[in-house]
Amino acid sequence: MRLFRRNALGIYAVYAAAIASGLIVTPIVLHTLGEEPFGIWAFIGAITIYLSVLDLGVGPSVVRYSAAARGARATDETNTIASVGLALYGVIGLVTLPVGLGLAWVVPALVSTPDDLVSEARIATFLVVLSIAARFPLGLFNNLLIGQQRFDLQNAANFVSTVLYAALVAILLPNGGGLVLLGALTLGTTLLRLALPLAWLRRELPELRLRRRLVTRERVRELVSFSWSNFLVHVANKVVFATDVVVVGIVLGPRAAALYAIPAKLFSLAFGLGSVGSSLLLPALAEHEGAGEEERQRRLLLAGLRGGMAAAVFLALPLLLIPDQLIEAWLPPGDYGESSPVLVLLALVLLVHQPIYLVTQFLIARARQREVARTLVLGSLANVVLSVVLAPTVGIWGVALSTLVTDLAVLLYIVPALVAPAASIRAAAFARAALRPVLPAVAAALLLLVGVARLTEPDTLLELLPLGIAWFLACGFALWRYGFDEGERATIGRQLRPPSSPVPEGL
Repeated sequence: MRLFRRNALGIYAVYAAAIASGLIVTPIVLHTLGEEPFGIWAFIGAITIYLSVLDLGVGPSVVRYSAAARGARATDETNTIASVGLALYGVIGLVTLPVGLGLAWVVPALVSTPDDLVSEARIATFLVVLSIAARFPLGLFNNLLIGQQRFDLQNAANFVSTVLYAALVAILLPNGGGLVLLGALTLGTTLLRLALPLAWLRRELPELRLRRRLVTRERVRELVSFSWSNFLVHVANKVVFATDVVVVGIVLGPRAAALYAIPAKLFSLAFGLGSVGSSLLLPALAEHEGAGEEERQRRLLLAGLRGGMAAAVFLALPLLLIPDQLIEAWLPPGDYGESSPVLVLLALVLLVHQPIYLVTQFLIARARQREVARTLVLGSLANVVLSVVLAPTVGIWGVALSTLVTDLAVLLYIVPALVAPAASIRAAAFARAALRPVLPAVAAALLLLVGVARLTEPDTLLELLPLGIAWFLACGFALWRYGFDEGERATIGRQLRPPSSPVPEGL
C-alpha cells in the first residue's frame, strides 16, 4: 500500500481532532442553546446528510476507476473518468440547490420547531445544504487524489477544518448567533476542507486533462451504471448513521432527538476512528484488481478485517461497559439516563457494522457490488420500519435495537453468500480473522472497565483520564500480542516504519 504510514497516522490525527472537537463543541452547543435547539440542530445534520446521496455513487466509482487505472498505468482512462465525473457532478450540484431549499422550508414542521426558532432553522438548514452542494464538483478532485492513495492531503484539510470549526464555535457561539451561526460555520469550514487539497492536484496528477470530447454517452452510461450500486450502498449506510435521529425527531420530538443524538455522536466518532484502516483499503484493493493480483488482494482483505475488528473492539468496549460514566463525564449536569442503553446498543452495532463496511469496500473494488447493495438496501428498509414501530412503543432505545438486529442479519447473509465466493475463502476463515482480536480485548476489559471502573466510579473527564491511559496500554498490548499472528505483526511494522526505512508498495 502506498504511503500507508502517512495516510493512517493522518486519519488518526483527524479523528483525534474530531473527538476533541466533539468533547468541546457538543457541551457548548447543548449548554448555550438548550436541549430543544440542540435537538433541532442534530435533526438538521441528520436529515440534510441525505442530500449527499445525490452523489449517486459517483464518488466511490471515481476512486475505484482511477485506482484501477493507476494499477494498469492507463493515464488516458484517468482523464476520461475525471471528465465524465465532473460533468455529472456539475448537474448534481445544480439539482441539489432547489431540493435543499424545499427541505429547508419543511424541516421546522418535521421536528415540531417552536415558532421563535422557525426562521433560524430554515436558514441554518439551507447553509448546511450549500455545504453539501459544494462537495460535488470540488469532491471530484479529492476523489481523484484518494484514487492515488493520497489520503494524507485530505487528512490535512480535514484536520485544519475540524480544529477551526471547534475553535470558532467555542469563541463565537456563547456570544450569540444560534443555529444560523452553526450553519454558517459549517459552510465555511467545508469549503476550506474541499479547497485545500487542490493545491497538490497538479503535482500528483501532472498529466490530468479535462476534455469535453471525453464526455460521451457511452462513458456516462458506463459510469452511471457502475455508480448505481454504489449509490444504493451509500443510501443504506446513511440509515445507520442518520435515520435513527430523524425517526426519533419525527416520532418523539426534539428533546428525544437530543437524547439520541448524544450516544449517536459518540458512535459516529468511534466508527470513524475504527474504520480508518478499512477506508484506506478501497483504492489499494482496486489497484490490485487492475493489476490482476488476486492473491495479494485476498491477503489484504483478511489483514484489513483483523485490523479493523481490533480497532472496533478497542473503541466499542468502553461504550458498551461504562456508557453512563462516559456520558456523565462528558456533558454538563442533566438527565441523560435514556441515552445510556442507546449507547450500549450502538456499541454492539459498531462491532457488527465494521466488517460490513470493509467487505463492501472489497466488493466494490471487485466490481461485484450489486448484490451487496440490494442486501444493504433491504436491511435499511427493515431498519426504518422496525424503528418506526419500536420508537413509540419502547422509546429511543428501541430505535437502536432495530439497527443492531438488521445489521446482524445483513452480516450473517453477505459473508457466506457474497464475500466467501468472491474472495475464494471459507466463511469460517473470515469469522476466525474477525473474532481473533475480540477475546484478548474482552479479557482486558473485564479487568479495567468492569473491575477498576465500577469500583472507582470516575465521573469527570479528568478522573477518566488515568483509566483511558490504562485501557490504551492494556488493550493495545493484548491486541498486538494476541490479536495478530507473527506475520501480520511484521507486515504492520513494515508499513508503519518511518520514511527513511524501505516501505513496500503493497501487502
